[in-house]
Order: sequence, then structure tokens, then C-alpha cells
Amino acid sequence: MKHVVLTGFMAVGKTAVGRRLAKRLGYDFVDTDQLIEQQSGMTIAQMFEGLGEAEFRERERRTIAELAPAKPTVIATGGGTFVDEANRRRLKHLGVVVCLVTSLETILDRVARNDARPLAQGDARRRLTELYELRKPAYGKADVLVETEGLTVDQAASRVFTMIAPYLKGNATEAPGS
Repeated sequence: MKHVVLTGFMAVGKTAVGRRLAKRLGYDFVDTDQLIEQQSGMTIAQMFEGLGEAEFRERERRTIAELAPAKPTVIATGGGTFVDEANRRRLKHLGVVVCLVTSLETILDRVARNDARPLAQGDARRRLTELYELRKPAYGKADVLVETEGLTVDQAASRVFTMIAPYLKGNATEAPGS
């Protein structure tokens, strides 16, 4: 059984597109950041502030290592998850990995509207530009890259659906209404 894993930089729409895609495919949906928050009883921002990024990344690795959905699932990951080699191997083992891509300007606009992102604190433009460039090589290792610039959530989910269809041939659940 192949799952669909969504990766990409923060604020590219992994959770929103993931929910919509899961509904379209008839799959379950899991957001790994939400799983980590539920397991720890803390927000990601609280973990970064109180425990540090290294502890958060360790919890993230454990969460990814333990992921074993019983039914076909769309899995939305955190922006830094796919950078870790162990996470990358595990996620690729789970199914098709799709990296959502949009412009840095769009990301900066979205992040400016949400102050809960710990890696965007301080000089966000400089920090996010550096982080974006650092993570790009890892994102390029996804099975499929999907450009979502200027698309609505529905349009982005449709584009992902079209691009992953060949990877999902033979899955028990077929997309209703397609």
C-alpha cells in the first residue's frame, strides 16, 4: 500500500493541500507536526523555545520512524522533516513523496501573517531565505515536485492528484469521482 507524503518548505500549503487531497483520494490524513504536538502536549513553538530545536528534531525522527498507517494516508510533514536523511528514507519507504513548491515571496507573505513559526522569528526575510536555500537540495530528492504558485488549495490538490496518479496504481482505494 502506498501512502502520499507531502513535504516542502514552511507555508507552502502541505496541511491544507494534504487535507483536500486526502478527501479526494478517500485516504486518511495525518499531519506529523500535529502528531508531535499531541504526543508532547506542547506546540512546536513551545518545544523550540523550551526544549530547543535539537530535541524537537529528535521527537520528529521518532514520530516518523513510528509512522505505520493501516489505511492509505496522506501524510503532511513539517518543513524540515525531509532534510533529515533517516526521515527521508522512511518517508520514501512509506510511499510517493511530493514536494510542494512556491516562491519565496509567497512564503514570506504567508509567514508574515503567522507568528507561530519558531524558525521565522527575528529577521524573517534573511533567516527564511538562508533556510530555504539550505533545504532546497533535500526537497529536490522528492519523487515529484509540484509547483503551486498562484493556485488555490483545490487547484494545488488537483495538480498533485494528477502528478501522483501513476504512483498509486494498484492501491486498494481509488479516487472516487475521477
